[in-house]
Amino acid sequence: MRKTAVLILMLFSLAALSAAFDPTVSDGLFYGRNDYEADKAYLEKALSEDDGTDRAAILWRLSRTTLYLTDGIDRGDKDACIAGYSESESYADQSLAIEETADGYHWKASAIGRIGQVNGPLNSLSKAKPMLRLCEKVQNDFNADMSDCWYVMGLLYNQLPGTPISFGNDNYAISYMRRCLDTQDNVNRLNLTNYLELAEQLADRNWNAEKRAKELDKMKKDYDKNTVPTEKMKFYEGQNGRNGKPFYSTVELGQFSDAQEAVMLCQYALAVYNLKSDPLPADTATAEKIESFLDGILK
Repeated sequence: MRKTAVLILMLFSLAALSAAFDPTVSDGLFYGRNDYEADKAYLEKALSEDDGTDRAAILWRLSRTTLYLTDGIDRGDKDACIAGYSESESYADQSLAIEETADGYHWKASAIGRIGQVNGPLNSLSKAKPMLRLCEKVQNDFNADMSDCWYVMGLLYNQLPGTPISFGNDNYAISYMRRCLDTQDNVNRLNLTNYLELAEQLADRNWNAEKRAKELDKMKKDYDKNTVPTEKMKFYEGQNGRNGKPFYSTVELGQFSDAQEAVMLCQYALAVYNLKSDPLPADTATAEKIESFLDGILK
């Protein structure tokens, strides 16, 4: 039975490689199988055969896949990393030259950020504002409400120093990560990295329940008065004040601490992982990181 299933999958893959561009094939290879090499081969073939109809969509997907392939290169090989991420940015630029899309700007921002990371802290700082402007364009100009872009913004605000050096802000970061979780694709992806990132940020902030309740009520006022998506979502954590209740909890946010929620997030993520009968290697690796982090905060 297993051999039959493998044969069917191989035949599907071969058929896909010879057919006209189908975005679900690329997205399936990328998200469903994490087979970035096969996805890039599929996209390159589709690009060579495209009559212009799907060129922009193919190119931003090439940006996405090239970025993830480059993530697999040892950061010690700086030249190879820069070359890969620059190629990713180039694909995004080519896509945007044909059609301006939220996806094109998102993957351009991601590539710029990776180049900054490879070049070191000072270069990362110089890339931060251009990245932020691109992310704001995705969420504001296109009204995309894109989960992956909220994730990038959550990382930016969490990892950067605050004023006067840069615009880092731990509370904004957590709000963006909460929005990321609330807009994520739970059908095709386990999203374990999203849960872990929010759990780590909450554990670092470490507010007790009383402080959380007060601060969330303050955030609600700012959430209600703002209309621009990226400004409004800086206060998303407080959208319902202390009475907010995330989808992974039966208890309101104002009734437990940051540390307690970090534990809850980890336990929920591991439960999601354990329901998956055939998790991808990347998901297993992230689940192991979650288990290790959970052990550390429970000690």
